[in-house]
Amino acid sequence: MSAVEARNYGVLVRPTVDTPFQIDYAWWERADRELEIYLRSHLCPEHQLAYASVSEDTLVDHIDPQTAEVTRVPAIQNILITHCAQQPGYLTPQMSLVNAVFRMFLATGNAPMTPNELGEKLGRPAVVILRTFSGPRVYRGIRPRRPD
Repeated sequence: MSAVEARNYGVLVRPTVDTPFQIDYAWWERADRELEIYLRSHLCPEHQLAYASVSEDTLVDHIDPQTAEVTRVPAIQNILITHCAQQPGYLTPQMSLVNAVFRMFLATGNAPMTPNELGEKLGRPAVVILRTFSGPRVYRGIRPRRPD
């Protein structure tokens, strides 16, 4: 049974190490969490100062380097993707798994990735990533990608 068929029948599909995950930004709003404040904590020191007075409503054009697709995104997300995530030390082995995965999604513009792909990029076991993000608790909005 495909994921779409399962959704139509109301059956829950258990994620595997090959299930794509990504940040569900709508979760932040539903959970009454402050995404903007959390994103600011992931800015590099240079941009933490620069973005201290930038409104969260400020949108900019972001150009996907692979597809050249232009989308309007909050300015803070754009600077995270294009600058801060490219800095040395943005991802470290000492970082918690939840923060490392969240930052990986930020660095890639929230491109869906499987636990296998995340594990390879982060040097962490895919099974641990799967267990962490497929349980009943949602960490930082990271969830299995919803089928289109």
